[in-house]
Amino acid sequence: MKISVFEQMTVNNGLILTLFIGITIVLALAYGFGVKARRLPFTAEIGFNQTQLQFLRWWVKLALVAGILLPICLLALSWRQPSSWVFWGSYLLIVAVQLICEGVFSRSLVPSIVVPIGFFYTAFRICQLLDGFTQLTFSSLTSVGFGIVVLFWVANLIMLMVMAIPTIFTGSESIEQS
Repeated sequence: MKISVFEQMTVNNGLILTLFIGITIVLALAYGFGVKARRLPFTAEIGFNQTQLQFLRWWVKLALVAGILLPICLLALSWRQPSSWVFWGSYLLIVAVQLICEGVFSRSLVPSIVVPIGFFYTAFRICQLLDGFTQLTFSSLTSVGFGIVVLFWVANLIMLMVMAIPTIFTGSESIEQS
């Protein structure tokens, strides 16, 4: 039986991870310089109100638990499976690269850059997790944990679209005024 190149490709493939990171860095740089030059309809600062800031403080703690600590626990529970090491290693690598990019680019370009970076990385992370359904073997405990991780990142993507993106998007009128 012959397997095509596309059947062998998974989201957690080294080439795909490298391409994603490279393309996302280029898009983040374009966003940062575009916003600084006032050529994009986004604000440099994030204008969250007090209620949104309180929610985000709680949300970041939830992200630490559901997005980092729980995956580390899932890796520990399935440490004898090589596929688990590859999968969770790729997942945690992408989380680490996201956090580094957000920190560096928000200090050196514009603070609002964390929103599009978060959006792209969260969407990619959901693809990684969906790919994990085919790569990993689950016990009843790890399947519940995995489901919690997936649900958190889907909720994070919704939060970014409903709360964060509208906060930084100014519309096309800001470009026309420049």
